[in-house]
Amino acid sequence: MSEAGKVVVVGAGLAGCSCAISLAGRGINVTLIEAGAMLGGRVQSVSLRGIDREIDNCQHAAFRVYNRFLQLIGHCEAQEILRLQSQTRLSYLEVDKGRISTLKSGKLPPPNHLAISLLRAPFLNFKDKIALQKAVKALQKITEKERRDLDETAFLTWLKENGQTERAIKRFWDPLVMAALNIDSANASSSSAAFLFRKGLFSNADSFDVASFTGDLSGVLDPALRRTLHSAGVKLRTSSPVMEILSKDGVISGVSTRDEIISANTVILCTPIKPTTRLLRGVNLSEINNLIANNLESIGNTTLMGLHAFHEGAVLPENTQFVTCIEEPLIQMLFDRTGELDEIQRAGLPGHWISVPVSFADSFLSMKDTEIQTEYERVVKTAFPNAPELIQFHVVRAKRATSALRPGTQKFRPNADDASSGIILGGDWLDTDWPSTMEGAVRGGLSAAARLLAIRGDEQMNDWHHDMNWPDWPEPPSRGTKGWTEW
Repeated sequence: MSEAGKVVVVGAGLAGCSCAISLAGRGINVTLIEAGAMLGGRVQSVSLRGIDREIDNCQHAAFRVYNRFLQLIGHCEAQEILRLQSQTRLSYLEVDKGRISTLKSGKLPPPNHLAISLLRAPFLNFKDKIALQKAVKALQKITEKERRDLDETAFLTWLKENGQTERAIKRFWDPLVMAALNIDSANASSSSAAFLFRKGLFSNADSFDVASFTGDLSGVLDPALRRTLHSAGVKLRTSSPVMEILSKDGVISGVSTRDEIISANTVILCTPIKPTTRLLRGVNLSEINNLIANNLESIGNTTLMGLHAFHEGAVLPENTQFVTCIEEPLIQMLFDRTGELDEIQRAGLPGHWISVPVSFADSFLSMKDTEIQTEYERVVKTAFPNAPELIQFHVVRAKRATSALRPGTQKFRPNADDASSGIILGGDWLDTDWPSTMEGAVRGGLSAAARLLAIRGDEQMNDWHHDMNWPDWPEPPSRGTKGWTEW
């Protein structure tokens, strides 16, 4: 293939890997460049003192509604790295009472598939439940245009305008918004929050089935992605930060890294917001790129923290994968990470692993690890007085973990082809409506790939939309699909 046909994809997170694999599968000459040593981007593992193996940086979960992500996993023939719920089960812990309420999907069609278990759940009262029904109906009725027009409105405002009680907001709406958008209802765009509930919880009956990882994230994702990239013929360069996008007389000619210049006539950016803005502002690039960089900075980021507690034995009740801790600002959820892991993957852990994701953690960054541990122990000992003793406790901070989908940010999210000629955009910040999740990343990467393929004359890609299955990959699994493990 000529130099003119070469493509460089920058960033080997889920967006970049998806983009490179899908392009190579259709005959495009692709080089994928990653600044770090591992693939998967922000979905990665870390080394912590006192632990003889890597563990997740934070608790990461997928859902059955993550269709493009599950397609990617299927294409990588890596189904064994996930377990999917065979029935939606969302558990809520009233810490002071030690009482767990579980919402389960039933036989009624959406959006009422959770209705029976919700009516029985004691963590909300009757008034809260009547209010919830009103909001669910409102979400079902709005059109997509009406939903997107809500972007300037905070979701908390929308909830109050639609009759939600303080208790329903704190105990039902806010935990789900925090977990999915990494921001609370008071600061979240109503458009983004409404998308979350319409697409996930209240669409198909199986949409919110939770998928957990059977091993540490880098340990299961990196090998699968490397194997698939190699099979597709993608040239991979890791530990090689891109310093600059090269252009001459307005024509893209490639990129420079610390060690070499790589020629290409198309550069696809699948990097987080900060490195993307730096590259777009490079020398000799169009003013439109500077505008996109400004817009991405206007979106900004929010912080995640991962708390990792190791006990002498199991903490959560048997057959309970995770609980949402009601009205707990810091210790928001407890995941039985040891229970999620394959038995062989438990080797090297200092005890029974409880993983705690702290969403929208910006206000907690200055807390000392010992203060955070004290809060964790208070919650666990209050809810589960007989919980086994704590052996180790670790805190991992990720300061720019996700995009911040605040009111008014929708207008700042670009499309794949908004940059100057020769540059295509493919991050999880694209205007797909999806937040910064594994699914949002894969959809961003595939949107970039589809745009380039369409430009190069692939007619099948002219009308492709990220809500469609990627045609070259296996279909995402429904409940009971052969080859996928359920629990």
